[in-house]
Amino acid sequence: MRLRKISASLLVLFLALGAAVAYEHSWGPKTAKQIAAIEEEILRLEESGRVKALRGESQWDDLMADGAYAIGGDGTVLIYKKGQNLSSMSLTSFEISELIVRVYQDVVVVTGLSKVAAETPDKKPFSFQMRYMNVWKKSSDGWKIVASERTMVRPYGK
Repeated sequence: MRLRKISASLLVLFLALGAAVAYEHSWGPKTAKQIAAIEEEILRLEESGRVKALRGESQWDDLMADGAYAIGGDGTVLIYKKGQNLSSMSLTSFEISELIVRVYQDVVVVTGLSKVAAETPDKKPFSFQMRYMNVWKKSSDGWKIVASERTMVRPYGK
């Protein structure tokens, strides 16, 4: 009887140790080199999204996860579906600055400021700024945005 308890205890211990090792290798703390590589990859993907928006592309399956939750600058909510075409406007410039990339266990959070210039259909120029946040999660087909939020920046009092 005592041998069974010891065997069961050892089994539980080995399972716990195995789970801890698996956790450490998949989602656990990362080295500075691993974090830097993830930051570099995410910044490359952010730039890819900036270029995609500047070109007016409407297909975002390469950057957005199916079911991603997106809040627009006007407060609208979109739940992205694979194959969905997103509406776009004709941009004349799109700059991103003040980027902060934070790598967590299994997600990366990016915040930044975007400055956008565009034209109305009757060729009147307009521009705006937005603070934004993208939450990236690694999946079997690479890093994808799982949540995003845009907040319009307006001068105080308007």
